[in-house]
Amino acid sequence: MNLKIVILFYLILNIVGCKQHSDKNGTVTNSEMEIIQSQKTSSYITDWVNAINDNSIPNIEKMYASNAIKVIPSDSILNSSKSIAAYYGIQKTKIISVESLFNVEANKNRRITYELIRYKTEDLKEYMQLLIWRFEDQKVIREFEFTEEISSESKKVGTSDITKRRKLWMELCNENNAEKLVQELYSSNTIYFNHKPIIKGVENVIKEYAYMNNANYSLNLQPLTLEVVNANLVYEIGQCSGSYNGKYILVWKKESNGIWNIYIDSNI
Repeated sequence: MNLKIVILFYLILNIVGCKQHSDKNGTVTNSEMEIIQSQKTSSYITDWVNAINDNSIPNIEKMYASNAIKVIPSDSILNSSKSIAAYYGIQKTKIISVESLFNVEANKNRRITYELIRYKTEDLKEYMQLLIWRFEDQKVIREFEFTEEISSESKKVGTSDITKRRKLWMELCNENNAEKLVQELYSSNTIYFNHKPIIKGVENVIKEYAYMNNANYSLNLQPLTLEVVNANLVYEIGQCSGSYNGKYILVWKKESNGIWNIYIDSNI
């Protein structure tokens, strides 16, 4: 069923005082499923939800760049629209609500936007998606996404340690020591995305960041939003200033030793 029709149906039900029912386990059943669009959610998100819920591989594929990247929490990387569409095509759990939490234009000339999306599935699990998309030929094309399940404990997680780690990142960057920067602050399975072939691992990121060793290079990071997903994962979108004045993305992951390191790094 088209998402917009379902939204209208949902609103009518509320007006007449109808009540949502669930099965004995408290899970919303397929026949009672409602897709609720937030006022902050744009049509391109609802189109994506419709394609996912319909298991329509052709429609899903059209929403992604041919070389789009999807990082799976298990460290698997899907690197094409075909593989991403195939992944979603076999998912059986439907999305019942969705909203955009934050978005910011990352590159005006290339019409690229960073966005955070929150959605709930019919088994009542909630997820937060980190998304990079561009506007092309009058439509949104997804280039990169990472999705992780939200836990109830996320509200209890403080971010003061991440603030300290970000400060250390800037100190080492401004000392022009790319090697120490990456070794100290990046996870062993780190991923760097910058519209090139994706870069994985500490040694490869050190090579990519060699330009920071220039004595004239300096950078400041200012978070625009910091979203705790669960006890071990935090999404950050921010603004750089200094030698580079664009937006950035960091996904912080708490290691087994309790230290927050950078799992995903991206800038445009």
